[in-house]
Amino acid sequence: MIEYIKEYGVTNMDYDYILSNIPKDVLDIMTLSENSVREVLDYYNTIGLSESVGKIIIKRPDLVIIEKNVLEELINKIEIKTFVNIVKSSIDDLIILGI
Repeated sequence: MIEYIKEYGVTNMDYDYILSNIPKDVLDIMTLSENSVREVLDYYNTIGLSESVGKIIIKRPDLVIIEKNVLEELINKIEIKTFVNIVKSSIDDLIILGI
C-alpha cells in the first residue's frame, strides 16, 4: 500500500494514524501515484522537512499528492526557508499564504 512513506521520515505512530484517518481516496491516489509522491517526499527531505513529513501528510495531504514541479513553484513564491519554518511551527498558516 503506502508503506513506502516510512522511508521518508514517517514514524510508525504517524503511519498508523494516516491509515486510520486519511480519506481512502487520498490513500488510493498515494498508492497509484507512488513515484510522484516519492519525488515530493524526497524533496521535503532535501529541504529539511524529514521530521515533518508525517505532519504534512496528516494535515495537508494535498501537498503530497501534488506534482513536484507545481509544489516547487508554490514554495518559491514564499521562499523555501519561510515554507520550512511555517510547516514546522503552524502548517495551517500555509493557507494564508496561498499554499
